[in-house]
Amino acid sequence: MKRTDYEKSVKRLEEIVERLEDGNITLDEAMKLYDEGTKLTAGCYDILKKAEQKITDINEMEG
Repeated sequence: MKRTDYEKSVKRLEEIVERLEDGNITLDEAMKLYDEGTKLTAGCYDILKKAEQKITDINEMEG
């Protein structure tokens, strides 16, 4: 995932949360949104872990 993908994913997650909190959706729709949200969250987590590792590597090189 690129940075823009990360930002788009976060925006989509916000939309999903709003829809789920609204409560005016069917159970089937809620399950689909939840599934999409968990996949987006996993992708964002991977990006953040890679960024954290890069920062750690840079600090160790400078250290």
